[in-house]
Amino acid sequence: MSEPVVIPAGAGEVVGDSPDRRVEILSDHESLHATWSRFAAGRDGADLHVHRRHTDLFYVLEGELTVRLGVEDEAVAAPAGTLVRVPPLVVHGFRNGSDEEVRYLNLHAPGRGFADFMRALRDGRSLVYDQEPPPAEDVRPASDAAVGGAERVGERAALLADVDEIAIAEVSGERGDAAPQRHLHRRHTESFYVLEGEMTFAVGDREVRAQAGAWVQAPPGVPHTFSFTAPVRFLTLHTPGSGFGAFLRDPATAEFDEEPVA
Repeated sequence: MSEPVVIPAGAGEVVGDSPDRRVEILSDHESLHATWSRFAAGRDGADLHVHRRHTDLFYVLEGELTVRLGVEDEAVAAPAGTLVRVPPLVVHGFRNGSDEEVRYLNLHAPGRGFADFMRALRDGRSLVYDQEPPPAEDVRPASDAAVGGAERVGERAALLADVDEIAIAEVSGERGDAAPQRHLHRRHTESFYVLEGEMTFAVGDREVRAQAGAWVQAPPGVPHTFSFTAPVRFLTLHTPGSGFGAFLRDPATAEFDEEPVA
């Protein structure tokens, strides 16, 4: 059983730090590699490329990220609160095309070595990774990417992604709301990113207070739950998805990888 991960805001593993760019690794679990990034106005990101064996996602925290899609290199603006999901073999790149700083999460599901690729770039090493220039044929259309389009589920949740590789919801809570029963997942990892406010996690044998910008991760087999100490808004990420979308829509009938823990 892997150990839980708790990373306060700004305390991720730094793989790039300069006045116009900072990148921190938040997760390198095999099911999900995740980074937090800050790009200055006008900063270029990745040129057009494809992944063959994993999905690439961006969640914009502040500012506006410009996502480049398709062989036509169409520029799509993704403002704060937007999730962009790019399936395998969809040509894409990104940059900060705005005149303000942008901050975002970059998620790779499954990881396929992305975190080590970023470490290699930091250290000046070369590393083979599931990324290549756009091939001459057999790419998927840009329309297969999803930009925004959240599905409201009840009053306090929005389902942002629901595919085999990953399911993501944005959830809000209020102080005093009932905490979910302590539970674990056998076949998938659950991760959390606190967007606003503060919440308390019991994960494994640890209890931690997590403020905005914190990352908490419970790998398979790690018992966990959470409670709200103030109004809060957070992301919950399940990798692989394991039926979380169906569970969110109808917990009474969904088949979902979750077991209560006494």
